[in-house]
Amino acid sequence: MKKIAITGASGFIGQNVARNISQESDVELKLLDRKKHDLLDSESLKDFVENQDMIIHLAGVNRGTYQELFQTNVLGTLSLLDAVVKHAPGARIIFASTFQVYLPHSLYGLSKKFAEELLTLYGVKNKIQSTVLRLANVYGPGGKPFYNSVIATFAHQIKLGETLQINGDGSQERDYIYVTDAADAFIKAALYKQEELSEIIDICSGEHTSLKKILKTIEGVSDKKINVVYNNEAVPETPWPTRDKTYSMAKELLGWEPKTTLGQGLTEVMK
Repeated sequence: MKKIAITGASGFIGQNVARNISQESDVELKLLDRKKHDLLDSESLKDFVENQDMIIHLAGVNRGTYQELFQTNVLGTLSLLDAVVKHAPGARIIFASTFQVYLPHSLYGLSKKFAEELLTLYGVKNKIQSTVLRLANVYGPGGKPFYNSVIATFAHQIKLGETLQINGDGSQERDYIYVTDAADAFIKAALYKQEELSEIIDICSGEHTSLKKILKTIEGVSDKKINVVYNNEAVPETPWPTRDKTYSMAKELLGWEPKTTLGQGLTEVMK
C-alpha cells in the first residue's frame, strides 16, 4: 500500500488528481486540511507528512502580489521540505511547476523556479527525491474566468453573449493541456519508480494553438456566435520561448501522453 499526501487538493488540478488517484487500489490518500495544517508552519505539517511515501505538492497561487506569490510558492515549499526532512525523510515530492519558468519576466514563473531550486538543493543536501512537472496552460471544466485560464474566460463571456476584447490580432500562441490529462501525469509520476534524486519533466500537448484557433474551435463545437474586438494597437505580447517543448520525456519516463484533443476539451468546457 502506497501512502500519498496531497497539498492543494481542493484546487483546479488537485480535485482531479485526488479523485482519480483515490481509485487506485493500492493507494492510501491523505489531503492537507487547512484547518489543521499551515503550509507556512513546518511543525504543523508533522502529522500530514509523517509515514508518507509520496507528497504531491499542488498548493500554490498564480495571481496576487509579489509577496503573496513568494510566500505561498517559495516559503510554502520550503516549509514543506523542512517538515519532510524532519518527519518523512524517505518521502518523494512531486511538485507542480509551470511553463512560465521559461519566461524572462514572469514573477509567477520566478517563484516556481525558486521552489524548483529548493527541491534540488534539498535533494543534494538531504537526499529528498523530487519530481518536478512543468505544466503548459491547463484548461478544462472548473477553470476560473479572469484568473487562471484564458479559455475559461472566453467560455464564460461567450456563454453570457459578451463581446471578447483581445489585445493584438489573436495570432499569439500557447500550448494548452486538458486538466484530466495534467492530473493523469501526476498520478503516473506518483506510481513511477524514480532512480535519480531529481527529475524535471515538461507536461504539454506539444502543439501551439493561437487564440483565433481556440475561438474557431469553440464556434465549431458549440454553435455559439462569437463577437470579438481585436485591439491591434496594444503592445505586442512577448512570444513564449516554448515552441521546442515536447512531452517526449514524460512519455519515456512516465508512459504519459495527452489523450484529449482541443476539440474534445473545448466541448467539455462549453457544456
